Amino acid sequence: MSDEVSILDSGIGPGTTSKLIVASVKPSLLVGLDGSVKQLKTARANLDAVEPNRLQLVRGSFEFLPFRDKTFNAIITCYALRDSLHLSTSIAEYYRVCAQNGFFADVDIGKPENLLKRAGSTLYLRYLMPIIAQATILGKIKGNPWRMIGPTYKSLPTNHALLLQINNKFQNVDLKEFLMGGAIVIIGRKLST
Repeated sequence: MSDEVSILDSGIGPGTTSKLIVASVKPSLLVGLDGSVKQLKTARANLDAVEPNRLQLVRGSFEFLPFRDKTFNAIITCYALRDSLHLSTSIAEYYRVCAQNGFFADVDIGKPENLLKRAGSTLYLRYLMPIIAQATILGKIKGNPWRMIGPTYKSLPTNHALLLQINNKFQNVDLKEFLMGGAIVIIGRKLST
């Protein structure tokens, strides 16, 4: 990538992915988007080592990105796109703000096509993972936010259906499945027209 690299971390949450981005890519501009003011404040605290003029935190939704066309060289969403209220609208917005020859990446839980694998993923996400998460975070935060994953997983399209939706906008789209399809990475590119 060139010296001037702008990256959107959409659904920044506490800033975990942004920390990795800063450590490996060192973008000239990193924008973190989230609908939650609390998450943005947490991200700001966790990214305190990033130069203030290289980091912008923005409150907004995936469906109505508050950015100009072709703003970002790369867009990444980690464990967030599934929470979109209108998936196709969000993907169209990501395409709009992605620069020519830019990249889009979605890292998320997956919903396998195979019914047996899907049943295993569903059982794990709905029942086992919240118990493991609760034991891991015991006393660190109130409640168990991982219990919300079950309902969002239910409305998630299958891995192949999600791939097709992203492929409707981006080119050279590739899907990698892990954990029997229970975890996915989809990467696409916006080629010059």
